[in-house]
Amino acid sequence: MQSVEPSPAVRAASHQRTLALAWATLLSFFLLFLGLVSWAALALYDVYQTATRPEGGTLIVRGPVEWVAWRPVDRNLYQAATNDQTLAEGDAIRTATSAGYGQVASISLFEQSQLDLWAGAEVAFETLQTSRWHSGTLVIATRQRAGYVRYDIKANQPYSHVSFTVRVGDAVVRLAPGGSYSLDLRQPGRVVERLDGGNALEADVAVRTGSAVVVGANGATVEIRERQRVLIDPAGLPGLTVPARWDLIHDGGFSQYSELEYNNTTLKDPTIVQSQYWKVYSGPDLPAENRGFFGLVGICRPPIVAASCPMANRRTAAMFSRGSGQTSSFTVGIKQELGSDGAGIDISEYRSLKFTLWARVLRQSLKDAGDRGSECPVTIRLVAKRNSPADPEEQRDVCVYVDADKTPPTVTEAGITYNSVNAAEWTEVSFDLRAAQWLPDYRYLRRIQIFAQGHDYESRVAEVSLVGEQ
Repeated sequence: MQSVEPSPAVRAASHQRTLALAWATLLSFFLLFLGLVSWAALALYDVYQTATRPEGGTLIVRGPVEWVAWRPVDRNLYQAATNDQTLAEGDAIRTATSAGYGQVASISLFEQSQLDLWAGAEVAFETLQTSRWHSGTLVIATRQRAGYVRYDIKANQPYSHVSFTVRVGDAVVRLAPGGSYSLDLRQPGRVVERLDGGNALEADVAVRTGSAVVVGANGATVEIRERQRVLIDPAGLPGLTVPARWDLIHDGGFSQYSELEYNNTTLKDPTIVQSQYWKVYSGPDLPAENRGFFGLVGICRPPIVAASCPMANRRTAAMFSRGSGQTSSFTVGIKQELGSDGAGIDISEYRSLKFTLWARVLRQSLKDAGDRGSECPVTIRLVAKRNSPADPEEQRDVCVYVDADKTPPTVTEAGITYNSVNAAEWTEVSFDLRAAQWLPDYRYLRRIQIFAQGHDYESRVAEVSLVGEQ
């Protein structure tokens, strides 16, 4: 049987196919090689770009060390802290609620930002990282669980991307470098019960300098600029931006309770409805016909003295009254224990504390401030402590009186500032507690009192406020 040799054309075609397959195989392996090399290069570049290293900070204790506790990253319980100890990613710091007023501890971070913690604060460091091989990224993330903390973020960071965030509940606050911010976690006005038996907290976020962005639990964002603040409710939802001002007095318009409910505060009966803010007091113990009394009266918005005005201008004033030709001194007044628990408030963070009220004296039987220099138809008393709970209480008084002869009071008393007014006219009394003669460096404000003292008098006060600004 004879074999048939392929023709030259067939052999040439077969040779071409073999050669093409060889080149295709070589090209495929070459492309695969290039792909592997590219993948490896990209992987190395990604590692170069994203690899991070943990950083830390230094704890500064500004008082007795027992005020500050530390929880290491791998522990569940807090333990004693030491001054100048190093903090690492995952650590947490807590300050005692009984620590006093002002800064209890500070944390100086590796990149020179600083956190200042007040009494009752708790902060955990979730992330403290920088890029491992270059200066491209700085990421700092904290979680604030309680209390008041001020964040001063360093400006001009040497990183191309800086992220500084604070988690509060289900919300996140992004802080811009170079700014100063305050975050206060506290009980809301209306306490919300949680399934774990605790009380949810609201967060008060304020910008002293710089800018911040609040990202709510629902993804909504709110930008806060310099001298603005935002409340984050217990559900993690931010409200509207408002000026960074805090009115530290409740019910300054005397509109939240009736006259009877204010006067019920003189009774030791917890079952009756009474004011939760202003408490009425008087003394000494005299027969009913010789006593003064506290009341409410409808007025037109000061300085209007007319009896009638549109409803939009109607206000309520507190009234102190005593008559019938009395010849001995008697005091009737109201007082407000400041703070959510009535134990006072830390005022160390406020650079301005402006107290304001409108006063009107309709009648006073004693001349000027009386024979004692303290029998005034309106007295404003501030009770404060300078540095710590162990300090004694100090007071500052303002005497508001009618100056009939336009001369200073004949008798004065140390510690009282005298403010003369015209009879029956509304006068705005306003002063900044940070002024030298008031409480320039005091850290704690305990109580506000407003009272009348003397023989016969009738006076009114309205629109009381104490506005703090950082």
